[in-house]
Amino acid sequence: MKKNSTKPLDEFRRVPMRRYDLPPQEETRLSHAGRFRKRYFDLPAFNGSVDRLLMGVFCAAMVLLLCSASAPMGDVPDVQSRFEDWAAIQNEKTIKTLPGATPEPGTELYNAVNFDQQEQIEQILATPSPTPPGVTPEPTSPFKIYEPGELSYKTDKLSVSIEQKQKNGITYFVCDIKLSDVSQLRTAFAGDDFRSGIYEAVSDIAGRYSPVLAINADFCRYHREGVIIRNGEVLRRQNIKKHHLLVVDENGNLSAQTDRSGKQGLVANKLEQANTWQTFEFGPVLVEDGQAAELPLKSFYVNCNEGYYEPRTGIGQVGPLHYMVIVVDGRRDGYSKGASIPQLQELFLEEGAQFAFNLDGGGSTTLYFLGEVVNMPSGGKERSVSDVIMFMANPQ
Repeated sequence: MKKNSTKPLDEFRRVPMRRYDLPPQEETRLSHAGRFRKRYFDLPAFNGSVDRLLMGVFCAAMVLLLCSASAPMGDVPDVQSRFEDWAAIQNEKTIKTLPGATPEPGTELYNAVNFDQQEQIEQILATPSPTPPGVTPEPTSPFKIYEPGELSYKTDKLSVSIEQKQKNGITYFVCDIKLSDVSQLRTAFAGDDFRSGIYEAVSDIAGRYSPVLAINADFCRYHREGVIIRNGEVLRRQNIKKHHLLVVDENGNLSAQTDRSGKQGLVANKLEQANTWQTFEFGPVLVEDGQAAELPLKSFYVNCNEGYYEPRTGIGQVGPLHYMVIVVDGRRDGYSKGASIPQLQELFLEEGAQFAFNLDGGGSTTLYFLGEVVNMPSGGKERSVSDVIMFMANPQ
């Protein structure tokens, strides 16, 4: 019996065991070249002229086949042409003939369907837009201009006539006011309370009471001193030397106190005992007994010298319960520069006032008539103030 052969069953060469007692041998990229058998894929060789001829015929047939399958690019329609063809087909499918006879040229229906779009656009642009009802067209001038008699109000209890005038580069409003009772001359405060500590525009304060006419008063909460009586109620009793005091008595007559040297509280007590209706701290007095009053040119609350132009608000009296208010706009080039105190005095004299008094002015100057500010406040909008003078339609 033969001994078992020591030859391995597979044909692969066994890898010798690694010798750890020797340093490892470095292998290169070419070390493995002999381990794997290299395979080659070669094109078949053409043997003889017959094979080469057959191959040439085959290549020519393939070229002819490719050429016949392609078409010249000039025969392909462009995108626009294809879209127009598609649109024409779709129109034929969707458009239907309308019932009835075809409209004749010149008829209303024909003109409605056949029109020149560009001509219609030009006609629309050339036609001015109509003014909506209730809206006043915007004036060509940026300034407010009123026709004579435009601003007026009259009932058996109250009449108000306002005339806008221009003179020597100033624009001003002369308000002629006739009351039937002194209670129609009323005042109101921002926040509806003398102690509210807030300020509001004249239109906001007056808007809560609906007077026929309202103006800014003396800004009494700003200077925080003086004798303040409003609507018959004493609100402050402090005397002040740098102001004049306008007094409206129980009959509605206007007067002023210019000597403020009395003791604190005495002036207020006397006025309270006399049932004084209103007092205002500002000034100066402009007209007394139909004559120009002497203006305080030094040490007064406002500059009373000539050449100092500002918006102005003044109140005067013509007769019993017959009053005059003059409001001068200012600080607006081309419209009104404002008036000096001597100029305001002259305006009251020209209008026939028997008494006149200067109130707060500048940015506070505001004339409110039937729910609208008719003058042009110098700041471009109303200044917030503390108090207003109002002329009411009916006695309170």
